[in-house]
This record gives sequence, structure tokens and C-alpha cells, in this order.
Amino acid sequence: MDVAIKASAIKKSFDGTPVLKDVTFTLKTGEVHALLGQNGAGKSTLVKVLNGFHSRDGGTVAVFGEKVEFSSPKMAQEKGIAMVYQDLSLVPSLSVADNIFLNHPTQRTSLFSNRSREKMTMPILDLLGVDIQPSDRVENLSLGEQQLIEIAKALAVDAKIIVLDEPTASLSNSETQNLFNVIEKLKRRGITIIYITHYLADVMQICDSVTVLRDGYTVLETRPSDTSIAALVEAMLGNKTATQFDWLSSRHSQKNKVPLLELKSVSNHCLTDICLSVMPGQVVGLAGLLGSGRTEILETIYGLSPPTSGEILIGGKSVRISSPKEAIKNGINMVPEERRTQGLVLDFSVSDNLLMASFDRIAKSSVINQASGQIVVDRAMKRLGVKAESSEQAVRFLSGGNQQKVVIGKCLSTQAKVLLLDDPTFGIDINAKYEIMKIVDQYVAEGYGVLFVSSEYAEIGNFCDVIYVVKKGRIAERIEGHQISEDALLKAVQ
Repeated sequence: MDVAIKASAIKKSFDGTPVLKDVTFTLKTGEVHALLGQNGAGKSTLVKVLNGFHSRDGGTVAVFGEKVEFSSPKMAQEKGIAMVYQDLSLVPSLSVADNIFLNHPTQRTSLFSNRSREKMTMPILDLLGVDIQPSDRVENLSLGEQQLIEIAKALAVDAKIIVLDEPTASLSNSETQNLFNVIEKLKRRGITIIYITHYLADVMQICDSVTVLRDGYTVLETRPSDTSIAALVEAMLGNKTATQFDWLSSRHSQKNKVPLLELKSVSNHCLTDICLSVMPGQVVGLAGLLGSGRTEILETIYGLSPPTSGEILIGGKSVRISSPKEAIKNGINMVPEERRTQGLVLDFSVSDNLLMASFDRIAKSSVINQASGQIVVDRAMKRLGVKAESSEQAVRFLSGGNQQKVVIGKCLSTQAKVLLLDDPTFGIDINAKYEIMKIVDQYVAEGYGVLFVSSEYAEIGNFCDVIYVVKKGRIAERIEGHQISEDALLKAVQ
């Protein structure tokens, strides 16, 4: 079998921090090749180097036997490489045909009619075997169908190698199977696929080869038939003793009391029959793969995606929460996954960010009581250990860990009894991680509750009192007790 891509000794650093240290990757023509690794292992960086999005710092890349040096995705596309990102790049209000040819090379040199675009689209849709018309608006398609339109865009530019980044993360079981059928068709036509996923069962079903990255190195190259899910998990995790997250807490959950938060058979367009509870003095973890529904549970509680059925109870009383404002009024606040875009106003000061959620409590006649506000700010900065030049420093210039402390402080300023934490330690250093965990632990020790999502299974296993395993929008398992191993959780979420 010919080699489509041969990457050797690839190195890439960002701001002096090495991400790819020594990566080797061999992609054979016509195969579906899984690229695996924990968050931060280097998967996305590697494919962005192969796709020309990032320039490499060292190593060599050959495409179909020719050494290449891409400086843009356009150059990679000219060599037959196309990437389908997890965050789809479609324009909902345009038709399928318009989307497929929106950035097509022919659009830069000539104009052609809607009829021409639709005529050129039909063979591509026929190849995919989908019941979609070129004139259909993308906004009327299911998520699975939109995923296939992204693949159609790659086929329209005659891609020989297609990179699929977490393609099944948000798909239903039937949509996933439809995607697998399409992948098999593409494979029979000689199209080569790099398949990035956290779903190891997908790898065993659809892939011909597997490469595992860990901490910026290639640690395993094998075939699914020669390995197992357990062996892949072991390769992804490796020996974590040097960086293993270990948390000893003195808190005690109050199991004999009424739950601070309870969900009874809650369902909406993302979730089905969710039942869980958070007791006073308890950290409850949600463990699941990307797209499993873990974040959607938090968003439902916070009023961003209200339930269509079921019941949310606060302190034993049923409540209706249809907006974040109502959630905050009911004693719930949320630290979002994207702190810089969803949790902060970067050009505002530390003080303004800390106070913006508690304006009603410190304002009289719509004018902020500056003295009261400064007391709140000073207490929050001292309690949380926020390191800044002053409370008037723009939050943009704080470190990631200190920015996250400000987001948490903003939420605590509303006197929340339950905090929803969506990956609160993502992208911060180990010292800041422990500081934030200490803040959360102290908060819970005061009798409050936390619902905790993390991409790091070691954090969930060591930090949480109860863990709910989330799969495809459902609770699949409830695990109680500290010190659940990382590999046990990773296997449980598959």
C-alpha cells in the first residue's frame, strides 16, 4: 500500500512551550487511520501542521512521496488535503449547493449560476448516498446531515486525504452509523481519512490503523485487530505518577438533608430522562466524552436550554428556570467552559468583572455604591488569591488561572448555593489548578454544592464525591466514592 503522508520527528512549540516533541505519523493510501490521545497530547496541533494551519519547528512531511512545506491550508488543499473541523463552518441560511461551493477555487476566478452549482452538487450527494437536495437550506438539515455536507465540501475540491475531527461527538447512533457507511464508500474510492476521536469503540469498528500520541510523542502505532480498548487506554494515559492529580479533602457531604439541587427525569432536545442530585457539602462529577451531554446538563440547569419535560428542584421545591437570570435568582451560577468569551469582559477591570453579576445588591437607584462594591472586590480578591497589579487592572492581562479565579469570584458574589463548573481547570498550570480546587473545596465545606465537569478524568475521580457517567445525553451509571482511577473512568465513558 502506498504512503499518503509520512511525517517524521515533527516538533512544534507555542511561546516556548513544546507541544509536539517528536511525532512520527505514517498514513497509508486508502485507509481510515485513527489519531488518539488525551486532551493536550498534540492531536490537533499535528493535523494543523499537516494541514498548513501551523508551520512546524522541526521534522519533515512528505505527501504522496513529495516533501512539502505548507504555509497555509490553501497550499495543503492544492495537494489534496482537506479538514472537516468539529465546529462546522456552514452558513445556515444558504443552500447545500451554495455552502459546498462557497469557497471553491472556481468562485475566485469566475461566476456561475445557481443551476450550475446545483448540477455540480448532485454527483457529490449521490456519492455520499444521502437524501438531500442541492437546494435544501442547511438550517433545515440535521446535525448528521450537516456533517456530511462538510465532507461534500472536501470532495468538491477533489480532496484525496480528509481529516475528520471528532466527527461523531454530537451525532445520534443512527447518524453515526450513516457516517460510517459514508466513510466506507469513500475508502472504496481510494480516499484516505485521518479520524480523530475519543470514542474508542468507533476506532475498533471503522479504522484500519491507530496512532496514539501522549505528551507530544508518538507512543503507539498499531492496527485495531492487534490491540484492545484497554491497551489503547493504557497507551493514552501512560505512567501518570509524576503528574497524577491527587486530592485529599476534609469535607463531608450531608446525606441526610434535602438536596440543594435535584433533577427528576429532565429531558430536552439534547438530554433524555436525566436524574441526579447534589447534596449540601458535595461535589458531584459529570464524566463523559466530548458531545456526551455533560455540558448540556449544566446549560439546562442554568436556563440556557430549558427542559421540555421533567422537573428541577432547588432545596426540595420545584422551580422553572428559563434563563440564567432566573437560575441566579434561585441560587445557581455557572462557570462556563470558555472563560475568555463567556465568563469575562476582557477589557473591563478585575473590579468590574467581579461585580457585574451582583449589580442589584450593591446599587441604589441604578448607581453603584462604590464603597460597598470595593469591599466586595477586596474580600473576593483576598479570598480567592487573585494576583493583579490592582483591582483596576484589565482582566485581559491576568494569567489564565487568575482569570478563572475572577470568573469564580463573580459567581460567588451572587451568593450562589450551587456552582456549575464546566472544565474550570482547562488550560491553566498545575499550581493554579490546585488553588482553584482549594477554593471549590472550601466553598463546598461551607455546606454548598458543586456540579463539576472536567476533561481530566483524574480530576473527577479524585475530587468528586459522586460521579455520573454521561453517554449520548443519558445518565449511564452512578459511581460513589473517592479515588476512582483515571483508566477506570475512561473505560466507563466509552
